[in-house]
Amino acid sequence: VLLTHRGAKTGKERTTPLAYFTDGDDVVLIASAGGAPRHPAWYRNVMANPEVQLWSKGRGGRYRAHEAEAQERARLWKLATDYYPGFARYQERASERRIPVVVCSPSGD
Repeated sequence: VLLTHRGAKTGKERTTPLAYFTDGDDVVLIASAGGAPRHPAWYRNVMANPEVQLWSKGRGGRYRAHEAEAQERARLWKLATDYYPGFARYQERASERRIPVVVCSPSGD
């Protein structure tokens, strides 16, 4: 999916290609950065400016993002690692950094 987001500091619009999966109408993104010690820049931008656009296969629109927590995160993390087992290896590499699970829900406008 192509994620269009605003820079946390600059406010500039940026577009980042990401792997994704869906959960009902929601689009789920994993901020793994391949297991790097820091969160990816797109994650920091989305947490600062949660109004985003997502586009895939010529379709898309406006979404509002939030970080999954507690039971929602556990359920979606399981789906993510079933979808792509590499996410579990990325978490091992990330060590103490908990890889965020970002849920993007259609904003309806």
